[in-house]
Amino acid sequence: MVMGFITHRGKGPLVFVDEGVKINQENYVEILKEHLIPWAKETFGWDEETEEYDVEWVYQQDSAPSHKAKETQRWLRENVPSFITVAEWPPYSPDLNPLDYAIWGYIESIACAKPHETVKSLKKAIKKAWDEMPDEMVQRVVDSWPGRLQACVDAQGGYIE
Repeated sequence: MVMGFITHRGKGPLVFVDEGVKINQENYVEILKEHLIPWAKETFGWDEETEEYDVEWVYQQDSAPSHKAKETQRWLRENVPSFITVAEWPPYSPDLNPLDYAIWGYIESIACAKPHETVKSLKKAIKKAWDEMPDEMVQRVVDSWPGRLQACVDAQGGYIE
C-alpha cells in the first residue's frame, strides 16, 4: 500500500506501507506525524512564534476505518488547521478524492507499463512515476475538485462518472 499527499502547490512525499501491515488509527496517525506535518510546514509555511501556518489548508482523506477512528479525528482537530470531518464526508467517495479520480490511475499507467518481478522493482517504478509527474497536472487535478464537488451535489451524492 502507498499513501501520497498533493496540493495545488505540488506533490508531497510518498509513504509505502510494509506488506502485511494493517493500517489502524495508531500507525495512520504516526504516518501523519512523520510525513504529513513536516511536509505541510514546509509547503504552507510554519511560524514557530505563532504556531500557525502562513497559508490556510484543509486536509482531505477518505472514510477508511483508520481515518474515521475517534483518535485520528481528535489528532487531526489538534494538529491540522482544518480537515473534512467524518460527518462531512460521504462514506464512499472516490469521485471526490483527487488521488482516486486522477492521480493513482496515472501513476499505475506509468509504473505498471511493464510487469515487475519484485515488490522492490514496483516501488521504484511508482516512486519514479510520482517524482516525474508534472506539477501542472497535479494543479489541474486539484483545481477540478470544486467542480466535481458541485457535480456530486447535483447528482445528490450519486456517482458522477
